[in-house]
Amino acid sequence: MLLSMRVPRGFALLALALSSSHAFAAEPTLCKADELVVFSCSTGARIASVCASKDISKTGGFLQYRFGRTDGVELAFPDPGAKPADVFTSGTLMFSGGGGAWLRFGKAPFSYTVFTAIGKWGRAGSPADVAGVAVAKDGKEFANFPCRKASATASELGPDFFEKLGLKASDSADDFEIPDAFFPK
Repeated sequence: MLLSMRVPRGFALLALALSSSHAFAAEPTLCKADELVVFSCSTGARIASVCASKDISKTGGFLQYRFGRTDGVELAFPDPGAKPADVFTSGTLMFSGGGGAWLRFGKAPFSYTVFTAIGKWGRAGSPADVAGVAVAKDGKEFANFPCRKASATASELGPDFFEKLGLKASDSADDFEIPDAFFPK
């Protein structure tokens, strides 16, 4: 015997939201709830995030890169109190059919470049997103941490954000070239 039951609409919507919440889950971040997520993505076993105070500007606030897991940050740069314009440089990338933006800092002998870009790198020249962290040691490619889902990467990187912080723009158009490890195979 089949029984019919009327379920209140609000309850049905709540049950649907709870059962499918994983489908709408945001990308992981190492930023705190009271911080602005400037960049964040999963690189597999680790998370790369750039976090800022909500009051970030040319004259105040903080900007910090964090790398690690949700249960522990392995690298945080810079130390609290550093003025973003003193430790970060920025730039934009231009490609046929796309472009990107990057943010760089250094902790000798390493330099870290966080970036997002879109270009015709997909199948048959279709648009594809790439994003992640490129690490150089003494100016040479050292390690690459591609975002697992570049199209889902949280990012505020770009000229407007860079200008808001008064970040130094790169003097050279060739200052950052995306390493081959980030492109679809």
